[in-house]
Amino acid sequence: MYTGITGKVKIGDNDVAYISNWSVEDSMEVIEVSRLGERYKDKRAGQGNWTASADGTVVFGNDGKSHEAIFTAMHSGSPVECEFYLDSNEDKPVKFSGNGLIETLSVDLSAEDKGNISISISGVGELTFPGKE
Repeated sequence: MYTGITGKVKIGDNDVAYISNWSVEDSMEVIEVSRLGERYKDKRAGQGNWTASADGTVVFGNDGKSHEAIFTAMHSGSPVECEFYLDSNEDKPVKFSGNGLIETLSVDLSAEDKGNISISISGVGELTFPGKE
C-alpha cells in the first residue's frame, strides 16, 4: 500500500480520485505471417493496448471541482493520468502509469460513507512499468 493509497487519477496537477482497488490489463496483438511452402506460421508482435478498472474515493476537498474535472474529461474525450502502485516506497515507487480515456464512471454517495467512485479507463499510448522515477 502506498501511504493508504494504491493508485490515483490525476487531471493536470490535481489528484481527482484515490484508488483502493484496481485491475490493469496489458495486451499485445499477435500478427500471424504465412509463408508459401512453410509448414508453420511465423508470428510477430503487433500493437499494444491496455485497460484499467478501479474503485476508490473521489477527492471532494476542493469544492467538488474533482468530480467536475472527471466528468468533463470523460465527456470531452480528454485523457487522464493514471498511477497504480505496487509497493510502498514513497521515494521511488514501483507503479504502472499511463494516460487513458474514461469509458465509464459511477459515483456512489451515502449519508454515512465517503464518496465512492468506480471508473473504467482505456489506455492512450504506452503503459509504463515498473515506472521507477
